[in-house]
Amino acid sequence: MLNEIVLLKDLTDTERIMFQSELAGRRKDPTTGVLLSLFLGGFGAHRFYLGQTGIGVLYLCFCWTFIPAIAALIECFLMSGRVRKHNAAIAEEIVTKLKALRG
Repeated sequence: MLNEIVLLKDLTDTERIMFQSELAGRRKDPTTGVLLSLFLGGFGAHRFYLGQTGIGVLYLCFCWTFIPAIAALIECFLMSGRVRKHNAAIAEEIVTKLKALRG
C-alpha cells in the first residue's frame, strides 16, 4: 500500500483514477492464491493464477507423482508474499504506461 502511494505522487487526478481502475481489474487476492495452492496446488492452479503458465504446465505434467502437491503445500505459506510482489509489479507497470502516455 505504501508503495502505491509513492507511485501515485507524480500522477494527476485523472491518471490516479485510471490507475485505480486498471489495478482493480488486474489485482490478485492473496487469500485466493493461498486457497488455490492448498487445494489445487498439485495441479498448478496457484501458478496459473499468477500468470506463470510455464510452471503451471510443469505442475500439471507431474501431478501424478504427488511431488507438485508437496511443493504446493510448502508454497502455500509463501503465496501471500508472492501475490503482493505480483500486485506491486502490476502497479509499477501501470504507472509506467500512464507516464509514457503523458508524453
